[in-house]
Amino acid sequence: MSLVGVQPGGRHVELEQDATKHVVPEPTTPEPTTPAQLAPEHVEFRRALVEAGHLLPLRQQGTWGRGADLERVVLGFVGRLDAMYSDRPQTAYHFGPLMPQGCFQLTGYVSSQPHLVGSVDIFRGGDSEHRELLAECEAGEDWTHRLEPAGLMLGSAACHPLYAALAGQQVSGSYLIYGHAFRHEPSDDPFRSITFRQKESVHVGTHEDCAEHRDHYFGRARDLLTSLGLEVEGEVANDPFFGRAGRLMARGQRAAELKRELSVQAYGPGHPRTALASANLHGPHFAQAFDITLPDGSPAETACMGFGVERVALALLRAHGLDVREWPAEVRRELAL
Repeated sequence: MSLVGVQPGGRHVELEQDATKHVVPEPTTPEPTTPAQLAPEHVEFRRALVEAGHLLPLRQQGTWGRGADLERVVLGFVGRLDAMYSDRPQTAYHFGPLMPQGCFQLTGYVSSQPHLVGSVDIFRGGDSEHRELLAECEAGEDWTHRLEPAGLMLGSAACHPLYAALAGQQVSGSYLIYGHAFRHEPSDDPFRSITFRQKESVHVGTHEDCAEHRDHYFGRARDLLTSLGLEVEGEVANDPFFGRAGRLMARGQRAAELKRELSVQAYGPGHPRTALASANLHGPHFAQAFDITLPDGSPAETACMGFGVERVALALLRAHGLDVREWPAEVRRELAL
């Protein structure tokens, strides 16, 4: 029979499957956590990171300052990723955290994951409006109603601005992207930040090219994380799509194995695994949305292999201890620490 999988953004892919032999795992959606819901292991890890100077918590869940040693690990890992991705030609770009609202809308995030979205508001008033805003602020009242949308969105993935930059072009090849992501998943679990950085390789090409790119770097990513002393496992996964329709999309994404993750058991048995990296087949979703075609004018597809670099750094602290100076020599050498 024909099983229909739904890709991000609502596009469908036909899968010829025998339904009696194929069982699609239930999609998973991470739940926001509060201090009362955190496991003791989460609380203890957070406390230890703060005491060691690796994290400086702010007043909003999921927002942190990062200490010098943690940042050294992050940058060392980013450098190691540059070396890993250098086995093939890559055009490198670094994007900031913002992108135009119209471009963001084309990614499909507003329809598929609105609960993670963030936008930028600004003040456009004059002197009198400013006086009123200050009066409300000094009185402890809400003053944010005086702000207006800036037409800017916080990017939800580091690769999203790339598609906007390539819009309307005929291109092919691989792009090495380092940038910021915002996802409104407030939590006191150190592995969940509202803002974080990603390093990823995006490929634009035929379906076969994209599948080969995804699988090639998924294998290299597993080898790299293993070489750093992390016990990772590969698994089929899904994005946290929104609502009832999102559950169908997640089931289709899993059925087609469009998303694969490398995860660790950061908090031990009995706890959900923590994803450190993901490899994704987008099909024609982004190429169609942004009118990107191949050099000969034929339809393009995209794929990516990306890492949450702060998550990897925290996983290394969890695995090797909070004193970076005491880590195994081979790990320190790999990360140039």
